[in-house]
Amino acid sequence: MSSAPPLPPEIQTLVDQKKFDALEALWTKRVEERGEDLPFFFALAAAVKKKGGGAQAVAWLRLLAEFHDSADGEDKTRVLLEIARMAPTDPTVRQELAATLKQRFGGHPALSAVVAQFPVDKAQDPSDVAGKIARWLSFRPGQIYYMPGRGAGRLAEMNPALDVMRLEVAGTRVPLSLVSAEKNLVALPEEHFLRRKVEDPAGLRALAEGEPAEALRLLLASFGKPLTLQDVKDHFAGVVPEDRWSAFWTAARKNRQVLVSGSSKSATVAWSSSADAAEESVKTAFQNAPPAARIDLARKHAKRSKDLARFFAAALAEDARRLAATKPPLAWELSQNALRLAPGEPEAFPADALLAAPDVGRVVSEIRDQAAREKALLAVRAARPDWPALFADQIAREEDGRVLTTLFDALGDGAADLSRKILRSPRSAPRAFVWLADRMHAENRVENASLFFALTDALRMDEFSGLRARMKEFFEPGGLAVALVRAATSEEEARQMLHALDRVAGLEEHRRATVREALLMKFPELRAPAREYLYATAGAIEARRAELLHLKQVELPANAQAMKTAKEHGDLRENFEYHAARQKHEYLSARIATIADELSRTRALDPAKIDVSEVRVGTRVRLRDAETGAEREVTILGPWDSKPEENVYSYQSEFASRLLGSKMGDRIGFAEGPAEVVSIAPWTS
Repeated sequence: MSSAPPLPPEIQTLVDQKKFDALEALWTKRVEERGEDLPFFFALAAAVKKKGGGAQAVAWLRLLAEFHDSADGEDKTRVLLEIARMAPTDPTVRQELAATLKQRFGGHPALSAVVAQFPVDKAQDPSDVAGKIARWLSFRPGQIYYMPGRGAGRLAEMNPALDVMRLEVAGTRVPLSLVSAEKNLVALPEEHFLRRKVEDPAGLRALAEGEPAEALRLLLASFGKPLTLQDVKDHFAGVVPEDRWSAFWTAARKNRQVLVSGSSKSATVAWSSSADAAEESVKTAFQNAPPAARIDLARKHAKRSKDLARFFAAALAEDARRLAATKPPLAWELSQNALRLAPGEPEAFPADALLAAPDVGRVVSEIRDQAAREKALLAVRAARPDWPALFADQIAREEDGRVLTTLFDALGDGAADLSRKILRSPRSAPRAFVWLADRMHAENRVENASLFFALTDALRMDEFSGLRARMKEFFEPGGLAVALVRAATSEEEARQMLHALDRVAGLEEHRRATVREALLMKFPELRAPAREYLYATAGAIEARRAELLHLKQVELPANAQAMKTAKEHGDLRENFEYHAARQKHEYLSARIATIADELSRTRALDPAKIDVSEVRVGTRVRLRDAETGAEREVTILGPWDSKPEENVYSYQSEFASRLLGSKMGDRIGFAEGPAEVVSIAPWTS
């Protein structure tokens, strides 16, 4: 049953009272006055049928069908479908439906195939079958449709027998069922941008090349609404080459009727009816925006006209004076941006007012605009004797590479100690660490292998989460990491680099392989399997030696005698004692070989020589539970010394592998929850 709005109360009363004559007169009058209001007629017919007036309702609907006989056939089809629902066994309505559909869709290339698949005259439910015919024939092969996520394409095939139609998009035929097509395909009118993209790509490319603004206007007019900048770029894909996009967009947005609101890819792009209307829209948006947002709007739109630039400058200067006492960082930004727009005007918030702030270092660090922050730093340097300390503090907070260049260059020789500190502890100033690494690479200062280990450590630190993509570039061909491994001075140093490289989590294999291959080219001997040393305490080594001696001098001779005795018993095939002794001999021999090999590879741990800059074999580590604050001590030793029940773990265990390489302050994730490394000390025997 078609959904329909409720009937007016006075008409519902007539239905309830079964006054069909009055309702017929009302129906006839309504057809003449508002015959296009099909939902009303369908609702009234359904209500009358419920009251026993089915024959009257069908007759009235036939009158409505005749009223729509001269139209395009769509409304008549809908009325006939409603009749078929009410009188599914009526042969006349079947014939009328079939005739109307053929008349309505005459010349449709898929008409015969669809009608053959859904014969109305044989259908048990003619309304359902006729409805499917109308739904199928609403699509047309050769027509251009838009499919979200795919783009525009031409309908290449309709096969109702298989319930499939195929849309050809960018050389690929996308299959859709009827239901999917109804949900996803939108027919595009003649002059739609996306239709022209399919039918006349060369002409559209020429338009975009010669008249960027007109091409943008056509796109926005086609959709009839603003689009995001990302949507605009996606729709121009294939029309404007990727390497020409910036030039195209710069030229298109210069048109004074183009309005861009917001920033980045989510910025909204709209087309105003005139340049004056566009400026008024910009002014309105500017006046309604908070001060910080006004700066961005002024930057984007000040070039529209000199009058608009002066309007922005006056408003920003007024905001700066108003916020000088309460928000000096923002007041400075406002004043500097007003000065750029109106260079001849006096500063609304001059440098001496900024320097009078109680905590000028904090104020400068909160200036978000790079150019304004850099100018504030220069003012600090000119007026404050303590500027080196303020510059050093700012380096730890600074995010912009250009400002970091200003800070380091200003400090000159005084920046050397600070640079060394940052390179030793990257998390103290993540952005400055990346800046220093870049500079060292550019100046070919890559003789220090410790920088490689600092890079691999930094990739594991949470503080570098926003810089991880940039950090990974160091590990690409020609990158800093490659230069560092090529500068390795010994096989042992190179092996340590290889070990550090293998431990870096989240580094793509192709980048890891680039650095690894550079190492192996310089030290081909690293390609051979490295002998794996076994670390143990002196006591554990002595116990193993004693065990080996006992096996050789006691166990093995005793077993040999047992084998000799058992052999004297005769037939060896069923001699249990002999076979048992033989198996024990094989076990003892294998055990002796294993212990001998392990002892040959064993290196004794010396507490006095343990480096406690990070968790290593031979360290005692204090951990603090991140949730409860409870602390405990664990010791990392070799497998021969492992006693988990006493919090002594083998460095080969999963628990220890999570800890190895960590430094004080690092947070480690364990199965029972995260813990922080509080202290690292040599283990004591």
